[in-house]
Parts: sequence; C-alpha cells; structure tokens
Amino acid sequence: TMILTNYYKSIFSIIAILLFWEMASGGLIPSASQTIMTLIQLLSSIDFLENVAISLQRLGIGWIIGTFIGTCLGMLIGYYTGVRAFFMPVVSALFPIPKIALLPLFLILFGLGETSKIATIFIGAFFPSIITAYSASSRVPTSLTDAARTCGAASFRVLRTIVFPYSLPTIIQGFRTSTSISLTLLVAAEMLGATKGLGYWVYATGGSLQFDQMLAGIICLSIIG
Repeated sequence: TMILTNYYKSIFSIIAILLFWEMASGGLIPSASQTIMTLIQLLSSIDFLENVAISLQRLGIGWIIGTFIGTCLGMLIGYYTGVRAFFMPVVSALFPIPKIALLPLFLILFGLGETSKIATIFIGAFFPSIITAYSASSRVPTSLTDAARTCGAASFRVLRTIVFPYSLPTIIQGFRTSTSISLTLLVAAEMLGATKGLGYWVYATGGSLQFDQMLAGIICLSIIG
C-alpha cells in the first residue's frame, strides 16, 4: 500500500508540473501539450532521430572510455601509495577546473570534428570517476586486505578480489555524477562546434524561434539523462 501511495504521489507531482506549465504558457512559451505533441511528431522524423543517434554515440564513446580509465586509475591511486603520491597532486590541481572551460582548448587542438567533442565528454567522465574510485578503494578495511596478504595473496590479487568488489557499489553510484557532467558537456560541445546532435538541435531551433522544437529537444536530453 505504501509503495502504491508513493507511486501515485510521483505521478501527481509530474501532472502538477505539466498543469502549471500549461497554465503559465503564452506568447513565445509553448504549452506543455504543444511541446509533447511536437516531441511525438519529431520521434517519427528521420532528421531528429539522426541527431539523437549522433549525440548518443558521442556520449557513449566519451563516457565509456573516460569512466573506464578514470575508475582504473582511481583504484590504483587509492590502493598503491606510490601511485597516489605521483598522480594525486595532478588530479587535485586539475579536478576543480570547470571542464566546460577546456572546450575551446580541445577545439583548437582537435578541430571541429568528433575528436574534440569526445575528448570533452571524456574529461567530464574521467575526473569524477577517479575521485569516486579513489575514495571507495581507500576506505577498504585494512583487516580484509591484511588477512588476504597473510594467506599469501599477491598485491594485485588483493586489489582484484577484495578492493575492487568492496568498492564497486560506490563506483556504480558515481556513474550518476559522471553521466550528468558528460551530458552537460555534450550539449555545450554540440552548441559550439557541431552541425548535428541534440545540443545543436536545441541551439538551432531556439535561434530560429521554434521554441516547441527546442523544448522537445530539451525533454529528449532529460530522458537520456
């Protein structure tokens, strides 16, 4: 009963937002119903679906590479003191930099092609993954690792069979942060240096005052996120 009650509350909150949007619309602001109808129509448009597919491809490549490398490096930093001493000062210096500020640099280095966009998304996933994996692996109880070493386990085996499984739930929770940052950077990269993608779609339709299509693109980004 409690689960059903919470389910109804969730539905009610969404309906309330849509009703408020419907009543507040007017002028240049399209209504919720108009935007939803536009989104339904766009989902049958080859041009729109192509933009969605391109954005998903960029997001997927950049996020997977960034998350994988960042998680592996974060695990090593958290477990090996020598690796931590070498890499952590660099990570600590670069992590606070707003990643979107690096986009013009990537455009200069890699041009307007796919590499600059994927590199931007990569950075968005890379640093949060390092911090999450480092934080998780450095909190593994020493009683577990000491017991494994006492039984003759080598250092890498301890990392693989104890530290990584213990850290995995926290690492998976960190995927939410890295995905959110990567999606934000995807939109920024496509707005500044692309002719395809959802970010470009939102920018182009907003610039041509097609606000229903612009909001439909934003809703699609929200669904992806």
